[in-house]
Formats: sequence, structure tokens, C-alpha cells
Amino acid sequence: MNIWEELSREETVVLTNALEEAWLNQVIGDYLGHREEGGIWRSGNDADAIEALIPRFAAVVRDMIGRGLVELVRTDQPMTGADVEAALADRATWLPAVGAGPIMLIPTDHAVRLVRP
Repeated sequence: MNIWEELSREETVVLTNALEEAWLNQVIGDYLGHREEGGIWRSGNDADAIEALIPRFAAVVRDMIGRGLVELVRTDQPMTGADVEAALADRATWLPAVGAGPIMLIPTDHAVRLVRP
């Protein structure tokens, strides 16, 4: 069994975004997104739908940090403890911004080994 078979849909979206070193404020939009004709991916941008999923995704990211799969980074500095909790609890962290978000989601070395043995 590989890591992808063990993950929920939410965890798969989080890990995929981490492997792409995406902004945290894009994760829920990707979860709500869909593929259009021609294979173009369109992220969901409904702020109300995104906001409703914030507690669920905050818990998923928190758990995946605890399992050593992902990290949050702000300006190339890993975030830990209270900084992580504050970021996960902040609505603005999750809502799409114009341009890049302030917090990046990255995979740990452990996650990369699990995905790319």
C-alpha cells in the first residue's frame, strides 16, 4: 500500500499542494475546484464555501504536521507551535488573496520519501 491509498481526499489535496509548494490560501480552492474541457483546472473561489471548510482543513493540516508530512513556511522560515496555530485559525490565511498568500505549504523530507521512494 502506498501513501496515496491511505489518505483522505482532503489529505490528498493538502499533500499535492505541499509537493507543489503552493500557498496555503489555494488549498481549499483546489479542493472545491474542477477540471474543465481541455484539461484546465479551475479552482473554486466561492469565499463562503471556502470559509465553511476552514475548520476541517485546519484540522487536516494540523494532523499532517503532527504526522511529519507537511510544514508551513513564512518567508523561508518554518513555522512551529503558536505561529502554526495562529495561522491555521486565521480566516485570512485560507481565503484566496490577490497574488501569493503569506504562508506556503511544503512537504517534509519524510513525505517526499513516502511519495517518491
